[in-house]
Amino acid sequence: MVDDLINEREKAKLNFLKAQTEKLIYLGEFKENVLAALEKQEIERNFIHDEIKDIMKDEKAILLKIRRDIPFESIKIYIDEAEKLELRYMLVDDISFRGNVGLVIVSKEPLDNENIEVIIESATKVYTDAGLDESFIYGEGHKICSKHYKELKDKLPSHLDKFEEMNFFDRLFGKVCPIDRFYKKEQ
Repeated sequence: MVDDLINEREKAKLNFLKAQTEKLIYLGEFKENVLAALEKQEIERNFIHDEIKDIMKDEKAILLKIRRDIPFESIKIYIDEAEKLELRYMLVDDISFRGNVGLVIVSKEPLDNENIEVIIESATKVYTDAGLDESFIYGEGHKICSKHYKELKDKLPSHLDKFEEMNFFDRLFGKVCPIDRFYKKEQ
């Protein structure tokens, strides 16, 4: 009986410590209140994730929290989207935050997400897993050159609907493949 009491006390202590650690990771929120989270390096890619956009539209979403130490030009697109959706947002900073989480979408009620990963996977992972360069993410929704279109068709045909192939007139009028433009920017 004494052992059961000690075990219950230890379990309670561990649960408390786990909850406090979660708050340091998820920008001051308990994980059970987080619909989704995004790491800082994903935010700094300067494009909005479709998954995040969709979750911001969820009726359970009541607040967007963003770390203040991320460059403003990277978070502006998320702030603009929140304003468009009339979703409240807050810039936060705390020296005790831990980890790479840079953005969380907070739910109005606790969720049963203890065994669910709330941190959204890198948007570029699907391309790199298929053996393509991560810069393909910058071509989504645009026309891309024949070379990259063929590469995409060979390695990741399921994503062809997110791209269009440039034609003769596009090239004639000086349209540049966004994937090539990304390469030039990086060099």
